[in-house]
Amino acid sequence: MDNLRAAVPKTIDRSRVAEQIFRELRDGILQGTIPRGTKLPSERELAQRYEVSGPTVREAIRGLTLLGLADVRHGSGAYVTADIDFLIATSLGAAIQMGKPGVADVLGVSGVLNEYAATLAASSATREDHNRLRAALVTLDEASSGESAAEAVRNYHKTIAVAAHNPLLIALCGFLTDVQTELGREFIGNSPDLWRKLFAKLRPLRATLVEAIIKRDTETATRAAREFNAKAHSLIISLPRAKEVRLTDPKFGQLLSSMMTRIGPT
Repeated sequence: MDNLRAAVPKTIDRSRVAEQIFRELRDGILQGTIPRGTKLPSERELAQRYEVSGPTVREAIRGLTLLGLADVRHGSGAYVTADIDFLIATSLGAAIQMGKPGVADVLGVSGVLNEYAATLAASSATREDHNRLRAALVTLDEASSGESAAEAVRNYHKTIAVAAHNPLLIALCGFLTDVQTELGREFIGNSPDLWRKLFAKLRPLRATLVEAIIKRDTETATRAAREFNAKAHSLIISLPRAKEVRLTDPKFGQLLSSMMTRIGPT
C-alpha cells in the first residue's frame, strides 16, 4: 500500500475518473514503483482512496488486466503481473498481424536482432553463458524428434540473446525466435530426418559462432551470425510452403495467439 501511495496522487479529474485511476496505476507498474508480484489494495480500499464507486475501480483494474499488467484472482484479489516478454509479444504480435508482412520480412528483422545479440554476447557473456552455449549445441545434435528439434533451436537462439545481457534485446529476440521456430515447425513438420538435414547444413556456422563468442572475438562472432542468419533464412524461405504464406494467414493468427498464451503473465 505504501508503494501505491507513493506512486499515485490523491486528486483526480472527476470527468474521467476510471481512465485516470487506470493511468496512475499503469504508470506506477511500468515505472517499477508498484513491483511485479505486488497485491493491489482491495476494491474497497481503492474506492475509498480515490473517493469513487466500486464499479469505477473495477473498470480501471479491467484495463490493467487487458494489458497483461495485472491479474484478478478469484477470492484473493488483483496482483501485478507485468512481464516484459508478454508485453512485447502482445505488441509485436498485433503489429505482425496488422502490418501484413511476409515470412522474409519477419526473418529479416529477426536476423538483424540475432546478429546484434551475438555481437554483444562476444563481449558480455559470462563463463556460465559459455557453458550454456556449449550445452545448446549438444542439445541440437541430440534432437531425436521434430518437437525436440524445434525446442533445441529455440533454446540455442535464446541462449545467445541471454548472453548479450540486454533485457530488451532478450525479449525481442525471444518473441521473434518463437515465431521463427513455429514457422519452421509449420514448414518442415515433425520429421526428425528433415530437421537433421537442416541442422547439418547450419552446424559449421553455428559452431563457429559459439566458438567466437567464447573466445570473445566480436568481429568473427558478428560475421558468423550474419552468415548463419542469411543461410538459415534462405533455407526456410526456399521451403515450398514458405513461398505461399503470409503471416496474416488465419492459421498464423492462431499461432501467435497460442504463443502469447504460453508466455502470458503468471
